[in-house]
Amino acid sequence: MISFSLSAQNIHSGYHSNAFILNSNSNPASFPDAKVVFGFPALSHFSLGLQSPLSFNELFERGAGDSVKLNIPSVPSFLDDKDELLLNARNQLFYLGFKVGKKKKVFAYLGDEIVADVGLKLSGNLVDYLTNGNAQFLNRQMNFNDQRLDVSVYNSFYIGVSTVIDDNLNVGTRFKFLNGIANVNTENLNLGLFTDSTSIPIFQTTMLADFNIMTSGLSSSLDPLLNSGFAVDIGASYKYNKKFEFSLAVNDLGSINWAEENNEFYTTDGQAEFVIDGLTHQSGSGDLDLETQLEEITDSLSETMEPITTTGSYKTKLNSSVFLGVAYTLNKQHSFSLLFHTRKNLDSRLNVINLGYQYQVAESLQLLASYQNFNGLSNLGTGFVWSPGALQMHLILDNMLAADLLNAKNLFLQLGFSLQFGKKPTDRKMRKRNGLR
Repeated sequence: MISFSLSAQNIHSGYHSNAFILNSNSNPASFPDAKVVFGFPALSHFSLGLQSPLSFNELFERGAGDSVKLNIPSVPSFLDDKDELLLNARNQLFYLGFKVGKKKKVFAYLGDEIVADVGLKLSGNLVDYLTNGNAQFLNRQMNFNDQRLDVSVYNSFYIGVSTVIDDNLNVGTRFKFLNGIANVNTENLNLGLFTDSTSIPIFQTTMLADFNIMTSGLSSSLDPLLNSGFAVDIGASYKYNKKFEFSLAVNDLGSINWAEENNEFYTTDGQAEFVIDGLTHQSGSGDLDLETQLEEITDSLSETMEPITTTGSYKTKLNSSVFLGVAYTLNKQHSFSLLFHTRKNLDSRLNVINLGYQYQVAESLQLLASYQNFNGLSNLGTGFVWSPGALQMHLILDNMLAADLLNAKNLFLQLGFSLQFGKKPTDRKMRKRNGLR
């Protein structure tokens, strides 16, 4: 089975870093040192990810000279039942937060972001059937059930609050007001094929199809304001002592209502049977007759596969996720962390375990290193958080092996810029102010 999904939250190496924007995105209980945090428009947090069962060198091959061509027949040989193809993207358009209250123990913030969440699941046998043809499947009933195609693109405007309960406990929540931009949702997508080599015409194929595909926002008359939704994030962090800190976050608990005015449904209205004629025994006119019959098969396929088109409203849930983290501070320079992240992915869950190391090189520079396991696939991550004065920049690559792009099968990247004002001075700065070394 190939599983492809586009998800939003792939913050792993950065979860326990000094990058407050990353902390806040993954856990609404995060509380900044600064009094005011301002994210650069469209640059405060950009996340991009790829996890694929195929590398570039496996998907393409060299042709004559320096040309490159798609090596379609070899694709099924690189796939097995557990392979997944994952793409991830999120772009934070705006972020502003500030501490409020007499004791400044409440951090209130608001922001806006574009989120994309796409999932495609195809069986390996279907890929083999489509790429290599039906010659090896003659006189065999082939059933390709539970195929999935889910696409969701939406805008999320959110308001959040993080509160310091006491010296050890922080809690937070975030309310998201959603507007759907585009959606494709498959309630069911089943296909059965049987090719009879003894039929007349020969190679007659009987196809059983049962699908119901709902779409929204794919027409030129889209009004995204009609596609409304709501979601909530909740989180907490607890400092057990000076060495250990524990955290928990549950994100994206919510749904989007897709309005009938923006929607189109494509369905077979239950199981439908189609018959596609193959080639006849006699083709006395040679290549011209063969070409004519192939055109007839193509026309027959397009006619028989034409679905019933309807419309209506429907609701889709967001893919919720859970973060569980523990951090251990050895001293002011060295700290270690463990993170477990699980996220709904079509009919299953994507589970990630991250072992991290944070090295505080200087007051303004933190280096990150991590080992990650994505559902059995290992990664080595690296990155840094640079905080000169009010500016903070983070750049994290959650797979160092991606430097070999032609053979890389996964890549996770986070980049962002923010301004943070009103930070508490460090002990070193206080000593300098007092004339001490």
